[in-house]
Amino acid sequence: MLTTGEMPEYLFDRTRGVVGLLRRLIEDGCTEAILTGEERLTPELLAKTTIHLGNLDDLDPGAGEVPDIPQNTAPPTKSKPRRRRGRNTVGSRT
Repeated sequence: MLTTGEMPEYLFDRTRGVVGLLRRLIEDGCTEAILTGEERLTPELLAKTTIHLGNLDDLDPGAGEVPDIPQNTAPPTKSKPRRRRGRNTVGSRT
């Protein structure tokens, strides 16, 4: 569910590719899914989930140790399934 459709692009947009933020988003999303009884990570659930970084007392924001966390990232929209193009075929020679 995290690697199909629009979800990979949404996760990248939400975390800007920072693995630590992705990990926190997934952990916090799983906690939210369990607490709400949804039991699934959905784009809508992740869009409502706040990324908590925990104790940051020993990090220096001026040195770039505290990542910028994107806020208000909308969940991916359901796109129409792409229509498959027909195969290019070569006609028979006579």
